[in-house]
Amino acid sequence: MKTQKQLIHFNHLSITSYSPLPDTIIDERNKEYDALSDIKFKKKYRKFLFYPAYINFNNNKFEIQYNFCNSTFCKWYAMPQKKYVDIKNKPSRYKLVSARSNSDDTGIACNDIPAATAFGVVLNNNTSTISNWSVAEEIKRLVTINSVIDVNPEYKFHKEGCIYSDKTTFLNSEFFIKKGTSSTRSTRYQCKECKKLTNILPTQDKSFNYHQKRNDILIQFSKLIMSRTPVKRICEILDIGSSTYYSKLEWLYKKCLEFNERYESKALKNKCFDELWLNTDSLVYNLNNIKVKGKGGKKASKSEDKKLQTYLISSSDLKSGYIFRTDISYDYDINLDDIEKDTKANHCDHTYPFLLKNDRLKYSYCPQPPTNYDSQSETQYRIELNKFNNRKNYVQGCHVKNQYTGMAHYFLIKNALNVNKWYFVSDDDATIQSCIFKVFSEKFSTENAIYFTCQYEKNLSIEVAGTEAFKQRINLTNWAKSRGLKEKSLWEIAKKKLIDDLYNHKFYSIKTVNGVSCPVRGDNPIKHPLPTKDEGVRLVNLISYLSYISDEDLAKLIIQVNNRSINNFFQTIRRRISILERPLVTARGDGRSYIYANYNPKYAQQITTILRTFYNFCWTTKIGDKKFTPAQRLGITDKVFDYKDIIYFR
Repeated sequence: MKTQKQLIHFNHLSITSYSPLPDTIIDERNKEYDALSDIKFKKKYRKFLFYPAYINFNNNKFEIQYNFCNSTFCKWYAMPQKKYVDIKNKPSRYKLVSARSNSDDTGIACNDIPAATAFGVVLNNNTSTISNWSVAEEIKRLVTINSVIDVNPEYKFHKEGCIYSDKTTFLNSEFFIKKGTSSTRSTRYQCKECKKLTNILPTQDKSFNYHQKRNDILIQFSKLIMSRTPVKRICEILDIGSSTYYSKLEWLYKKCLEFNERYESKALKNKCFDELWLNTDSLVYNLNNIKVKGKGGKKASKSEDKKLQTYLISSSDLKSGYIFRTDISYDYDINLDDIEKDTKANHCDHTYPFLLKNDRLKYSYCPQPPTNYDSQSETQYRIELNKFNNRKNYVQGCHVKNQYTGMAHYFLIKNALNVNKWYFVSDDDATIQSCIFKVFSEKFSTENAIYFTCQYEKNLSIEVAGTEAFKQRINLTNWAKSRGLKEKSLWEIAKKKLIDDLYNHKFYSIKTVNGVSCPVRGDNPIKHPLPTKDEGVRLVNLISYLSYISDEDLAKLIIQVNNRSINNFFQTIRRRISILERPLVTARGDGRSYIYANYNPKYAQQITTILRTFYNFCWTTKIGDKKFTPAQRLGITDKVFDYKDIIYFR
């Protein structure tokens, strides 16, 4: 039976995150907050940098500890902190260093400990620290906004004193009379003894329009929001108000989550991939940051940026084009009062960022009055507090640092898929690379993961790029003729050419550490022999460590490297969603206008989830003589769905 579903809040879902700070030191920290300077208070608890946080959901408990070396070429990659008590001076694997002067930003540097028995060499590598607790909180957020739960109302079937008070319509229907249906299509029952009437919530298969007005516009509404039609134009076309528009958008979002729960989550959980190519990237758009009603005016502070960069991170299967996740780096459920409560409870203003619950947020803590031994002056405190309070004038929520959304994004992908061998492809984005190297550290350590970067020369015009791609194909054909390979396909010729090029090509550089030569990540990409006409020149680099791979096997991998699947999805977003389209040129011609950008990223999250669902299950592309959806190519379904299947949940 398909029961009614509803969107959920943090309080409705049994997800719990735990701080790396033990509960036993809470009283001690409360006393020391006023007794110690902010510097001493921070330093006393910095050892918890390497302690894990935990998160419970789906009846599983996960350990979150990502503060370790993220260079796959280093001896300490993915290794936990360890103190060598048997060695002189008792050194540790890592030491805490300052990332920048006059800043709380910190990093961990690898210590060279020659007496340690682990294989490899220690490189001079610095890794940025992150808050494990805040990663757990971001995972909690992403799970919550992408989940629905059953609607289980409590029914009262009888009046006080009824002799059948223990009977219900679900188990004892013989004690009730069916009295038709209500105006909302719910079934009405009456107790035979006390005559009380009770309306029972209809199941989805009996009423898709429960509490829905104007349900006749749903199909047209779905088509319009997926056709880059602005909000006001949709309201005009469908003759609805803006409140109806957003209620329909949320309702459709809920329907897509229900659909994905049944046809995506369960199918992926039961499917095992021998190998999977994950193509990932971030899309950046400017948020139209508008003040809430009553907080504007000439006297209002203008310190808040009106064009805040907002990130959307997505990951796809490179071969099928299936989009696994798309997540907005914005927490629209948090409010600054919650941050203030967390600050007072955990003394966040005197704590290193890597131990903060809300380090993932742009405003990670609320400034507090300086204590007796505080290094901050009253003036500095007032300036910070004014900035914090000014944010309350804008729409509820707070931007999330892209690194934290990325780590939660990959954590959930990793736990949703059963994959033996991972291949990662992205552009040269340091944030994405750091997230992947940390979350998939076990796979990289066992060489069951390989990471390629894929870029093209962006300074080429479309005409020059097309000419360059055409020349490369001519050169490839001439090379094949000179070696008697003209009967081979262009794809096979390209692999042969790559094998030939790899004979003298080295992706890694050689570095000498304590007299030992070792490979380190280099900056020497190889040209892909078959770039597309819009790329002109495609450059592929191998950035993860491999102890050995033959030139032939490496050529077979490199020939497959491209960014087409994620680029196609991002182009679809730009072309189909008005609030995420590229900025327009102003009428004066001297600037760019973000007039269609949304003021609340909540709606960007909802509409991209709707788009992802339609993209994966409804929209086909031609392969040979047949058309398939990404879900069909991935192998998790064998049919093409349409909008009605999702809306009516047939």
